[in-house]
Amino acid sequence: MCSCQMVQGECIMKYIGIVGHEEKKFTADTKEIAVALIRTLLSEGDILVSGGCHLGGIDIWAEEVADEMGIEKVIFYPQNKKWIGGYKERNMQIAQKSDILHNIVVAEYPPAYVGMTFDYCYHCHARDHIKSGGCWTLKRAKLLGKSVKQHIIGGDNE
Repeated sequence: MCSCQMVQGECIMKYIGIVGHEEKKFTADTKEIAVALIRTLLSEGDILVSGGCHLGGIDIWAEEVADEMGIEKVIFYPQNKKWIGGYKERNMQIAQKSDILHNIVVAEYPPAYVGMTFDYCYHCHARDHIKSGGCWTLKRAKLLGKSVKQHIIGGDNE
């Protein structure tokens, strides 16, 4: 079933942005939930928009699911691994290209997580999930008038 938008009898593809946490913020169980969610978010006729994160996780899983489903992809890679001149511009490209943007995050750090931790997501000031650059991208998409959806896996949100 094609999920494209019909405009004057013509099927217009939808650009589905999918962003979220890097791989090490997931457990085996939350990864399984995330991948299943990605499968439900993508449909025939869609085009995936994502950021090819070198740390794995949502971006890469979304690409893998799109490949399995035969869905086209538009992947924006950062020019470098810095905020300015790299991630910020890449995230803006994702927000601009997406018709709808989904941010997939987890509620809490996994028990074996090693890395910087925060008590809340400083991008959106929420305490119901851990920090995610995807929240920054989601906020930009919303400011551009795009449809956005936050998906929180774990905690009281399952």
